[in-house]
Amino acid sequence: MQEKKHGVERLLNAIYQNVDDNNIDTFARLLNYEKSQLKQDIEAIKLVEISNKEN
Repeated sequence: MQEKKHGVERLLNAIYQNVDDNNIDTFARLLNYEKSQLKQDIEAIKLVEISNKEN
């Protein structure tokens, strides 16, 4: 069960660590996301606590 939580954490950390000013435009286009909102949401990743729903 913990793998679910850790998988989500890995994904969010990968996004947080690898999206920067050089590739944010591409990422926003791929996600059909407003660039400024995507930047804010990526910064918010570090404020989010992930938990399994089953617990």
